[in-house]
Amino acid sequence: MSHRVTTRTEIKDKDLAKAALTQAGYAFSEHGSHLTITSGDLKNASINIDNGEISGDTDYRHSESKFGALRQYYSEQKYKKELAKNGGYIESRAVDKNGDIILMCAVS
Repeated sequence: MSHRVTTRTEIKDKDLAKAALTQAGYAFSEHGSHLTITSGDLKNASINIDNGEISGDTDYRHSESKFGALRQYYSEQKYKKELAKNGGYIESRAVDKNGDIILMCAVS
């Protein structure tokens, strides 16, 4: 039986969300304040930019842990944007054995 899976996030900046989806390798379509993922393991999940909710369906094997990876990409994009505002940039990016993203940054 299908169940709706919804997670509240801070994904409320459409440009950053689109950059995160692109970085994660997901194709998506835009419908007003909603971004619908059209490829990958989050296919048919939707992000509501107005309230930050990501919704999916267990029939598509969506889960909060899969949404978590997207939140991680979004956080990285948000950090990258703030860093650039302050004249900084990312020198390198690595992912450790726990899946944590490690960014080496510099400010010019």
